[in-house]
Amino acid sequence: MVTVSGNALIGPELKHVKDVRIQISDEGTIIDISKEVKPSDHELPSSYLLIPGFINAHTHVGDAFLKDQTYGLSLEESVGDKGVKNRKFESSTLEEKNASIKNSLEMLVQNGYTTFLDFREEGLEGINLLKSELTNYPIRGLILGRSSREEQITSIMRKSDGFGFVDVFSINQEMMNEVEKIKEKGPEKLVAIHVAESMDMVSKSTSAFGKSEIDLICDYSSFDYVVHANYANETDLSLLKKNEVNVVCCPISNSYYGLKFPPIDSILKKEILLGLGTDNVLSCNPDPFRLMSMTLYAARSNNQNLKAKEILKAVTVNPGYISKRKIGQLEIGYSGDMLGINLDNPNIKFSKDVYTALTMRADHSDIGFQMYKGKVVKWKDLR
Repeated sequence: MVTVSGNALIGPELKHVKDVRIQISDEGTIIDISKEVKPSDHELPSSYLLIPGFINAHTHVGDAFLKDQTYGLSLEESVGDKGVKNRKFESSTLEEKNASIKNSLEMLVQNGYTTFLDFREEGLEGINLLKSELTNYPIRGLILGRSSREEQITSIMRKSDGFGFVDVFSINQEMMNEVEKIKEKGPEKLVAIHVAESMDMVSKSTSAFGKSEIDLICDYSSFDYVVHANYANETDLSLLKKNEVNVVCCPISNSYYGLKFPPIDSILKKEILLGLGTDNVLSCNPDPFRLMSMTLYAARSNNQNLKAKEILKAVTVNPGYISKRKIGQLEIGYSGDMLGINLDNPNIKFSKDVYTALTMRADHSDIGFQMYKGKVVKWKDLR
């Protein structure tokens, strides 16, 4: 057992509580949170604030080796079937692919992520590559596999944490029947899909199927969440709410491609569970601080008045729920994943609101303490 004491954001509402003592079992699970005054293994200074470890709700960690090589290109030219990304995957060696994944994992850990949800390319081989590298890093990778071959769906879902479909043109009734059978036996498996990312995809769906992408996927019962939803309208969002499908938005990646800012205010007003992700590493680094600040700043420019705490929840509490795991909050029964942010650092010193400070001013240099499953990853002021 290990104990950590200090000020913290506790529970699903990230309530700011002073002088708490958190006990974590040898298995890495929080077993007690109290105000009891006792010596702890790790006593954080009063300037520190414990928060849940960040969760990146959508990544593609395999394409780090394409940083800066697609700027100025369209979405299709960058990540389409015949785009730069897929051509690079086809021509790369195993060593190059491993190096790319390692770089992404190093950045994720450095930036305070303790979990990420990855849409993993290249079928079983891609899943195995990422799983192998994950053993070397203090981070939880939830892998949603992918394959263009229908016969591989069962093996991919058994080997991974679920399935991440490219778009509505990559699904059919037979595939979804198989997915539904697998989920009946393993309801913890995650199924997600990119939707309404671009106006082009919205038009293609309407032309091909006579309905929107979101309308189409809501015909199936297997989807846990959709990614993007930039061009989702009120009818689309109402369908998602009715069918209990969550939404993960990627505002920085969308801006990189010149796409619309997602309707986050409408998503929140409809009480749809919102997660935030950084998407492809080729388009932006997996940095939760940039993600939160850019989301809040860009929202104002798009006449959306978002609350800082709601955006902090979108990289902690909410994606924990979306993942169906006991992660994303400092609560009994949840994994001992946490960060200690030094509020006396120059970035955030004098800030009068911790939620605004964390989402609009902090960066990874303000992380003084980091823990994953009850094990210390970083402790700048070790004592």
